[in-house]
Amino acid sequence: MIGLLNSISNNRSRIAIILVFVVLALFMMVGTYYGTKTLSSVRAYIAGEGQWTKAQKEAVTSLLEYSIHKEPSYYQKFRDKLELHQGFERARKTLMSDNPNLEIAYQGFKLGIGHDEDISLLIWLTQNFKSSEQLQKAINTWQKGDEQIAELEKLGAKLHEAIQKGELGIQKRKRIASEISSIDHNLTELEGSFSHTMGSMASWVKSFIFWTIIIVGITLLIIGYLVVNSFFREINNLNEKLSRSESKFKKVLQHSRDIVYQLDIKSGQYEYISPYVEEMLGYPTDDFLNKGRSFVLGHVHPEDLEKMKQEIESMEEKGHYDYFADETEFRIRTNNGNYIWVNNQRALVKGKNGTAVAIVGSVRDISDRKKYEVEIERSLKEKQTLLEEIHHRVKNNLAVISSLLELQKHESEEPLVTVFEDTQSRIRSIAMIHEKLYQNETLSAIDIQEYIEDFAGMISDAFNSEQKNITIKNKVESFDLDITKAVPLGLIVNELLNNAFKHGFEDVNDGEIVVALEETDGTVQFSVKDNGKGLPEGFTIAESNSLGMTLVKTLTQQLEGEINISEDKWTKFEISFQV
Repeated sequence: MIGLLNSISNNRSRIAIILVFVVLALFMMVGTYYGTKTLSSVRAYIAGEGQWTKAQKEAVTSLLEYSIHKEPSYYQKFRDKLELHQGFERARKTLMSDNPNLEIAYQGFKLGIGHDEDISLLIWLTQNFKSSEQLQKAINTWQKGDEQIAELEKLGAKLHEAIQKGELGIQKRKRIASEISSIDHNLTELEGSFSHTMGSMASWVKSFIFWTIIIVGITLLIIGYLVVNSFFREINNLNEKLSRSESKFKKVLQHSRDIVYQLDIKSGQYEYISPYVEEMLGYPTDDFLNKGRSFVLGHVHPEDLEKMKQEIESMEEKGHYDYFADETEFRIRTNNGNYIWVNNQRALVKGKNGTAVAIVGSVRDISDRKKYEVEIERSLKEKQTLLEEIHHRVKNNLAVISSLLELQKHESEEPLVTVFEDTQSRIRSIAMIHEKLYQNETLSAIDIQEYIEDFAGMISDAFNSEQKNITIKNKVESFDLDITKAVPLGLIVNELLNNAFKHGFEDVNDGEIVVALEETDGTVQFSVKDNGKGLPEGFTIAESNSLGMTLVKTLTQQLEGEINISEDKWTKFEISFQV
């Protein structure tokens, strides 16, 4: 009766411990989920601020360009960029109100943020944390930024009115430009303050998640220790019963896929070893029972033997059972001469006086697991090598950019703005390649079709307007191109498309450019042709001294390719190279 009551009490204690364990685990999961969601929301805020800042800088640039060139398109571009700020302002105001309109907030953020998930995170964070000190500070900074944008909008209207009336003199233009720069400076400070505030909030959330996991983890470890300690106490109490009940379980052990054994410590002889040893190692069971531990040591791999001998010496001669390992792994030679990895999990059997008298354990073949561990380690090394290669490629491409800038210095005939625009376009061609590269699984090649189509669209958007409508048609095959070939080809695409727009369609508002690329048996045929006004009379690429044509020639040589130029109704540049 007393034993039954003790059993019930022990069961209740275990259940209570397990319930506490489960509750803490659930708490950690929920805390981690919402902490991660909050961090993602802060990231979305920072990304949104980046779009807000980008639009603001472009608006300022357009307004300054308008004050210089007085072209209406610059003022229209300025107005277009302000639409993002106006949308964000509407979103902020409705979310901070007592009855927020989520549709207005969504549509406002949609003007600058392309991912619906990021917009949902922005709305969620604002609704649930708008009373927090850090978010309040960020929102106040945002509001000040909107006020500065409103001042910038008024200044733009003032400039526009002066230009329309022909009243924009040099002094007035300088004064307005100074006011624009002042607003831009104020906005830069506000943007930095906003980013710093959101960064502080992210740091606080990270710290909260970290310490929550640490505290809950320590608590779980303590509970785990109590459970394991209770388990081993029961094991010690059951050792004597286990000896008397051994015969009842022999049939079960005979069918086990592990080698189960009991070894007498003093004699070094096996008191029992399960029959599966014959299937795993190929030796008769009697070899182990008759020869004992020495038979096993005689078949252990030389590299593992010394460690096992030291352990045996520590246990038998020095009596250091405190250093007894509950688990060990080593290699052993099978009867066919091959080595396999085995895992030996074991425990000491102690007598009535507390002295260890035997070792019981189970041995399992873990060769497959070791094989997977080696494969994983090799895979990790391959990934490390690949990352080093990527860093090397980035370094090389930065060197290419530096060389482009060095060449650009000598193009003194071009206006400074044109020089900067050409350089920016070349850098963008390399940057887009790296963007596509990091989105690809291989990290060493990109889909050249996707790259060329996206880049051609970007150049088309930059040159076309309401007055100029040049169509780009892409006839590009889809295949992966190594980064070493993709970078020079991307720069060639940039030069030929820019050349077509700037020179082929100079003073021509309508036309067509065809970009084609195909790969056959390792040979790539790439071409750009346009139906513009054609090449200058007597033009040859060999005698051309322009930076653009020099780059095309140099990059074609880098590809180890050939370039041909033909002209009838279309002007066609065709390049072929091997992959």
